[in-house]
Amino acid sequence: MTRPCLPVRRCSCVALLACLAAWPAARAAEAAAQDGDEPAKPRFNYALGALVSSSPDYAGGDGRKNSLRPAWAIEYGRFRLSTSRGSAFMGHGLGPRDSGGASATLAQSDRFNLSASLRVDKGRDGSDAPILVGLPSVRSTLRARVSAGYAFTDRWAVGAGLSQDILGRDGGAQLSTSIGYTWPVTAQTKVTFGAGASFGDRTYLRAHFGVPDGGVGALPAFSPAAGLYSVDAGVEVMTALNRHWVVLGAARVSRLQGDARRSPLTVQPTGYSVSVGLAYRCCK
Repeated sequence: MTRPCLPVRRCSCVALLACLAAWPAARAAEAAAQDGDEPAKPRFNYALGALVSSSPDYAGGDGRKNSLRPAWAIEYGRFRLSTSRGSAFMGHGLGPRDSGGASATLAQSDRFNLSASLRVDKGRDGSDAPILVGLPSVRSTLRARVSAGYAFTDRWAVGAGLSQDILGRDGGAQLSTSIGYTWPVTAQTKVTFGAGASFGDRTYLRAHFGVPDGGVGALPAFSPAAGLYSVDAGVEVMTALNRHWVVLGAARVSRLQGDARRSPLTVQPTGYSVSVGLAYRCCK
């Protein structure tokens, strides 16, 4: 098994220390809010709905997979549990990096937020596309993630997230960055435009875009190096039909870069995904 590269390991340590340092400040901020004169917001919120989506069968594939699946989220104070993209219904955005799981807000202010999360990465196997038959499966694993966001204005914001396979199943490490602009069309409707870039260490890139020595069928052996592997851009629309019901939609296009684009597994380097959802939410 390939060890994560040294820069990624250092980033993981720095992020963990930042989280630990931020926790007391977050606790103090929450206590101050509770002691203030403003009425306390409801601590318990939830959303329950469904999403219809269409996306590439795998990163770099030329097939499609379509699905109808439930999407939900539960919030209690600083803690949240959600399905993939389920937290979008709570007003946290429908971005491509919203992958669900269990998360906790470690520090938050009007402009800055810091959070940590755990999620299940389902991996990939040969049934996802014919070209993948015979290749080693990308094993499912548990990923830990530290994310931070900063809003320069009421409309412009940037974010970054670092995730790591914590079960040692060759999942490697990922770093994602993003920038977004939110346009409040009306009091009920907002449109968000966003762009981002994703990086992976050698372990992650080899698992998803590599071909082992000896090849599989006509595929030559390929061992990608760490670095930038994808850029993306998208638009998201969310409309509140009334106090409880919300409808949302999103479209996103991504393009593989570097060794990921040069991989023998990459048939179509540019992919797009679309999704539409409807949910009932309470008690935001």
